[in-house]
Amino acid sequence: MSRLLTRALVLTLLASERAQAEASLPPSAPDVEVTDCPAELASPLPAAVRLELDVLLRERGATRAPPDRVSLRCAGERVRIEVTMSSAKRESSLDVGALSPDHRARAIALATAELVHSMSMGVPEAPPPAVPAKATKVTEPAPTEQEVSHPPRRGWQRSSLAVGGVAQWLGKPAAVLFGARAAFRSPVGNLLVPTLFAEGSTGGFHAHSAQISIAALSAGAVLGFGLTTGSVRVELGPGARLGWVRLTGEPDPGVALEGHGVSAAWGGPEARARVAVSPSPERSPSFAFELGAGFVALPVRGLVDGSERVYAVDGPWLSVSAEVGFGI
Repeated sequence: MSRLLTRALVLTLLASERAQAEASLPPSAPDVEVTDCPAELASPLPAAVRLELDVLLRERGATRAPPDRVSLRCAGERVRIEVTMSSAKRESSLDVGALSPDHRARAIALATAELVHSMSMGVPEAPPPAVPAKATKVTEPAPTEQEVSHPPRRGWQRSSLAVGGVAQWLGKPAAVLFGARAAFRSPVGNLLVPTLFAEGSTGGFHAHSAQISIAALSAGAVLGFGLTTGSVRVELGPGARLGWVRLTGEPDPGVALEGHGVSAAWGGPEARARVAVSPSPERSPSFAFELGAGFVALPVRGLVDGSERVYAVDGPWLSVSAEVGFGI
């Protein structure tokens, strides 16, 4: 008799708890469907599940939506839980055989809430309002002490070696000589470029009854003053050269003359103009065109029988050269 009274009291308390839970449920509580469960379990389950889901939703705040539907199906002592939320569906199961009948409804409700919580973790919360990023001032790194004391030099500011060809109009009568030229340039500042050069050329012409051959070597220096605009540099400056020339006469066949040669030093002042182009101002090579004009102050004369002049390295001369320069 006492046992029946106790069981009746428990059922009365569960019914009261269910009524209070249903009265406190929000209007958005999901549908809870219970299938194939015994009456003592099926009766309190919907209220217990809704109560646990309400507690979960209150803890998470209003950023999460409640599930659309909860389905509970009993198969012996195992309960299958199925939750549908936002067109997604997930299932789990719980073995309640080891639990007392009074605790089974609460355990199933908690398992259902855990399943809903795991599903809601994949639903992104509403992003917080964007905060405008502060403008970041981009500053270039300060130059190092080495860069300040030794700033990078452009191509024409570095020493260079130039090689090329040369054509000269030299002597009286003027003879055209062709040869090669090499020059070493070492800039001093932005304006002045001292240059050392060496040239060698040969040529000849026919005079009277002989063929005159000319071979000339010379070396000299030029002080070039220039300006640079973009990749083009223009220079103009004075200079001087000193060299060695050999004149050789070969009489024509049948002429009663004997061929001889003469060698002597020659040289004099000159002026040069130079235009150079660097496709890449920071690197080699550069391409230059030069004009030179001078006057022979140390002449050399070739004579016939010691009296009649055949050819002389004397008077003004002109030269044209084209060269390629490489930084060193």
